[in-house]
Amino acid sequence: MNKNIIVSSADENYFNLLRELYLSAQNLKGFDFAVLNCGLSDQSKSFFIEKNIQIIETEWEFNIPQFKIRGREFLKAQFSRFYLEKYFPGYENYIWMDSDTWISCTETFNYYIQGSNNSGFAITPQVDRASPKLINIKWLMNFPTKINSINFKNISKSLSLNLAKKYAGHFTLNAGCFAYNHKFDGMKKIRANLELASRKGRIFGSDQVALAISLFENQLEFELLPSYCNWLCEHHMPKFSNEKNKFVEPFIPNHNIGVMHLAGLDEDRKTNIIHKIKTTDNKIVEKSLRYLI
Repeated sequence: MNKNIIVSSADENYFNLLRELYLSAQNLKGFDFAVLNCGLSDQSKSFFIEKNIQIIETEWEFNIPQFKIRGREFLKAQFSRFYLEKYFPGYENYIWMDSDTWISCTETFNYYIQGSNNSGFAITPQVDRASPKLINIKWLMNFPTKINSINFKNISKSLSLNLAKKYAGHFTLNAGCFAYNHKFDGMKKIRANLELASRKGRIFGSDQVALAISLFENQLEFELLPSYCNWLCEHHMPKFSNEKNKFVEPFIPNHNIGVMHLAGLDEDRKTNIIHKIKTTDNKIVEKSLRYLI
């Protein structure tokens, strides 16, 4: 048993992505890997069982009304990701990774462990020089008629309009990859905010609401990592370094990307899409954004 554990989850539709995430983690040292099952087939589960990977059935952490669930059992992971020590006790650091992420650079990825050890909780905000748009504004003449953002939409539907207005212009915390230390007392506040958000509003997005309120309103101390630790390819394509054989951020110093994140790229998540990627030496290579494809 290692000190750190990476946990992810998937239903059958995301099995291939989950498998690729697991394979990308094999270059790490000092990490175990585990799966929260949200609908994998017996054949898919056997892939992990044969490798002695723990597969645990998830449960709803709170009493969620059935009309909100509507058969979407995979949404359990919205909550279970904040209760990892309940399912896998005995580790020092718990790392959650969505199944549409994979580890591109182990050295950069280890910032999550450093941040978890230093501050108790490490996560990457969705803000970067390559992704300048934080908020959508519709104008009529010289007056804004609609101001919207991820925080505004989720918080207004889950908690209150006043809080939504207060944090509409604040960055979003990407819940697709984060790490927390088993001693981090702030998890109690995050879980309380998560339960409140899920009961008052939608299940989907309640995790981001809980994180935003915990950071901005409750002022918990998080370790906020640079965007190359969790790169959203939907927002801006990375570059590729032929010299390092790694994906890197698109602007100098072209730091190695720790985690490639395919959120929003539905076709890439389904199949092998080949992209024309700029290189750091001003060439073009044809590559998939997936691992080992």
